[in-house]
Amino acid sequence: MELDKLTRFKDYGEFILRKIDSVPLHLSEQEDWIPSRLDECLLQLRGAAEKTVEMANSPVKIGVMGEFSSGKSLLLGSLIGYADALPVSENPTTGNVTAIHIQPQENFSTTQVTSYGVEYLSHEGVNECLHFMLSEANRRAVAAGLPPLQVGKIKTGKDISSWCEEAWQSSNNLELRYLLRELILFLRSYQAYGESLCDKIYTIDAKTAKNGLQLVELPMAIQTLRFEDLPPAQIRLPKAPQILPSQLLQNSFPLIRRVDIQVKISREIWDLTGAEEFVLLDFPGLGAANSGARDTFLSLRELSQVQTILVLLNGKSPGSDRANKIFTMMQQQRPGQDLKDLILVGVGRFDQLPLENEGGERILDSLIAEEYHGKALETEVVLENLKILETIIDSGRAFTSEDERIVLLSPLLGLAELSKRSTKVKAGSDEFLANIDYPDYLERPKKLQEKWGRLSQKLLTQDSRSILGRQLDYFARDGGVSKLRELIQNHVNTHGLKQLYEDTRRSADLIRQQQEQLKDIVSEIHAQGVPAADSQALVDLRLAIESLDKIYRNFRRDLGKEPLKDRRGLVVSSIIKDELTYQILNWNQWTLLFNKLQGGRIALVESKGAAGKLFDRADRGSKVNNTLPTKSDDFYPVFAQTIKDMEKFARDCIRQAVIDLLVKLTNTINLESELGSEKLALNPELEELIEDKFGAEAADLFYRLLLASKPNQWKEAIIEEIENQDKPIIPENIFPLAKQDEKHDTGQVFDWSGERSQYLSSSTNHQVFILRLRDEIITSASLHLVQYVSEVNRQINLELEGILDQIIPSLQNLLKKEELLRYIAAGDTTLELTIPTWLEILSDIASIDQQRIYEYT
Repeated sequence: MELDKLTRFKDYGEFILRKIDSVPLHLSEQEDWIPSRLDECLLQLRGAAEKTVEMANSPVKIGVMGEFSSGKSLLLGSLIGYADALPVSENPTTGNVTAIHIQPQENFSTTQVTSYGVEYLSHEGVNECLHFMLSEANRRAVAAGLPPLQVGKIKTGKDISSWCEEAWQSSNNLELRYLLRELILFLRSYQAYGESLCDKIYTIDAKTAKNGLQLVELPMAIQTLRFEDLPPAQIRLPKAPQILPSQLLQNSFPLIRRVDIQVKISREIWDLTGAEEFVLLDFPGLGAANSGARDTFLSLRELSQVQTILVLLNGKSPGSDRANKIFTMMQQQRPGQDLKDLILVGVGRFDQLPLENEGGERILDSLIAEEYHGKALETEVVLENLKILETIIDSGRAFTSEDERIVLLSPLLGLAELSKRSTKVKAGSDEFLANIDYPDYLERPKKLQEKWGRLSQKLLTQDSRSILGRQLDYFARDGGVSKLRELIQNHVNTHGLKQLYEDTRRSADLIRQQQEQLKDIVSEIHAQGVPAADSQALVDLRLAIESLDKIYRNFRRDLGKEPLKDRRGLVVSSIIKDELTYQILNWNQWTLLFNKLQGGRIALVESKGAAGKLFDRADRGSKVNNTLPTKSDDFYPVFAQTIKDMEKFARDCIRQAVIDLLVKLTNTINLESELGSEKLALNPELEELIEDKFGAEAADLFYRLLLASKPNQWKEAIIEEIENQDKPIIPENIFPLAKQDEKHDTGQVFDWSGERSQYLSSSTNHQVFILRLRDEIITSASLHLVQYVSEVNRQINLELEGILDQIIPSLQNLLKKEELLRYIAAGDTTLELTIPTWLEILSDIASIDQQRIYEYT
């Protein structure tokens, strides 16, 4: 049910966006009678629609939050079954939001990270982050006794740098200096790489990710550091590189918005059957001195779109106030919601719980004993005596109303348990496995795990419903990792999709609110006395261009999904492959060989008597080769000629398929856009008149409309471009048999040749060899010809995509040129002022509701 509703929300948002794209930008700047608040309303409406579409298309997101060094990265590694899929360190190293996309794989096999994607902030995102950091810097400056930052006077990066230097010289406040350094590094990164990297998305390999996604170590003794000793700006990067090297990735680290990784997990490790698609979203650890403000900004941006939150507490330092900061930050992003319904709690590093404080381990041993001061061993008794355990449980209860959602965790023990299950499945890198296998490395964690297990059994014996008993039991099994997987999966099934729907519905409600504002503005415009209607010719032209735009967007969306086909719908590569097979099967050589077979063997017999006199005449030259092939070189001439013929055949098929494709596209346009009909036929002679009246840019838009209306005109340009880049197939390079050349005195000599036949065994079967030889030649030639067609097909798609990248934006731009559209529709005839088309579109946008969307799409 929720999925159907999400689809409706998506259609709703996409419809609004399509309509807004047809409205000119900055309307209030074009006419003084248009209210200035219209532009802001449309901007807000677009933002709400974009967010609704994004959320409706989004999988359920599970955010993982906690302070740094709480073991988040290692916990995520244990959940997916590979320890160091993410960087792990005692220092704050993972300063980015990392989205882990899980893909199930069959059989019990090692978890694989198949790709890493790096997405950089947009220029708008950089500006928002900068303002967030400046606001935090102002707060810290005031707290340090400095005058407040005059934000209104900040116009350039130089202004920010000057203020940072002045504040640095005026105070050595630790928190302020950390933020000033972060602010300077962020600003200098943007100055060096913003122009080339902002809005870019890169795919990188594992090595680049490991080296490049580590925070650069900076001096911690910041109070004695001079401002001029801060890392200098890098040399400006003039253009974006094709491949992102690790050093550039590290240098541009502050500008990264998110890292996406694709992970294949065996169902034996985490069986996701029945769960909808979801993403684990790892937020930067709170408290990193070098990038705290930026990390907080990135977390706040993503947090509003998270359906489930896993809060990871640090069992190594229970009672930390940083956990409260996490809750406060989440509450600010979701006002009015009961966050406890969204939250799961994990107590990380529970195997490092500081039991040595106040004799905790001794008390644990006493609790495990037969009796404890004559009292029955119940949860209250355990918590009353183990205050450190009570503290960590109470910390978890601050986030969730259900104790069952609190899991005691040791990722190390979970990974160690996984590594014991199979020698073939690796739970981490060789370096990680060497650590956990090192003598005594896990001795104390396992010792404590065993003790907690014994305590859980006593609690469960006394009360089988004891929640603490079950929590300790899950920890004793595999460090609580399996239980956490189960909680996450159940939360996705029972809560996550519903919450995603609620989040999307709230976003769609914002669309409705903006529509109401738009309706008021449109009514205000109509109240001023706008004429009633546009000319029918203009209405028809606009509808035709909108239809054309839709046709081409759909065509581009489907481009490359299917191979090149002929007019019958047959795949060109299959046609060529079938023809090649037919040609090779009809070689004369096979007929000669099969006719010589007797009992599965070939015996060479010299032509004697009348047959020799009649058929072995030297004066006939080499018109027909009727000589029985005895070596691989004998097949080369016919192979080379066949490849040459097939290459020409392939070119002809491809050329005709391109023509058929463009004719089909032209027919679709003529039927659906009406640009081919007589009433909307475009006059090419208008181009010169348009240039005189409106300028070269308008004439170019009209020329592109002409090209868009008749795609069959593209064929010669596309075919010429393909032929210019065509690389002929060289038969010698793809001949599959050993052949005589400058390095080899002879090729392969077959068993039935005169020089070898005398050494053959009586069991030799030449027929099987001939069939295999024929199959080998067909397979090799087919492979190369199909590859040739595939490369040409890819080039055709690239050429078509290049044309569409020119045409589609031009059509959308043309729809915003009101005066030009009127001229194209009616020539140079003077038209009476009518209701602008954009105003009709705005009226349509204001009145449409979700239930009527399907009438329009």
